[in-house]
Amino acid sequence: MAITNVQQGVITEAEFAKICMLTSNGRLIPTRALADDDRRDFEIHIRRHFGESLAVQLKTAKRLHLHGRSRRLEINFRMKAPLISDPRLLYFLAHFDVKARGFTDPVFLVPSPFFHKHALHGVDGTWIKFQFKASIEPDSRDMWAQWALLQDELGRRILQILNDMSGKPRLDPQVEQLIAMSGTFWLQRPSSIVVPRHHRAA
Repeated sequence: MAITNVQQGVITEAEFAKICMLTSNGRLIPTRALADDDRRDFEIHIRRHFGESLAVQLKTAKRLHLHGRSRRLEINFRMKAPLISDPRLLYFLAHFDVKARGFTDPVFLVPSPFFHKHALHGVDGTWIKFQFKASIEPDSRDMWAQWALLQDELGRRILQILNDMSGKPRLDPQVEQLIAMSGTFWLQRPSSIVVPRHHRAA
């Protein structure tokens, strides 16, 4: 009997958290979101450092597709508006091999602005449809290849992203409220209105 989608979600979330901690030598702390209203499964920060964090949404598939001689990961899903694209929100996409009880290399860690732009597959009322199709072959040159990595590299990649973002400005709170308005979705956050770090309230 096959595992259910709910079981698949629980298993793959636990596997993702395990890999994050092991491949970062315990430096990364992934915390499950109690409510997924912001469409993220985990908030991740560096241990003992609380200034920056990343949100990660997991999407996995239990089978691979053949495209010619190439194995391809295909994941289709939809999300309800409003949709927010932010460099601090990432998608983790992977094939979960039930028999091997683990992910298949490579996995993909894609920033939401890029993912929302290139995986957008249509809008149906308040639903936004996405289609992700990526080759998992080592010699792949498709547009998703730049975000492919081995599981052993996952922790280091997330640490690098967190360190790179530690000096970036944050959005003005009024812009944050605008983005959160219901009935709208953004494929790219406004970049013209930011608050420098030394002007932000403590």
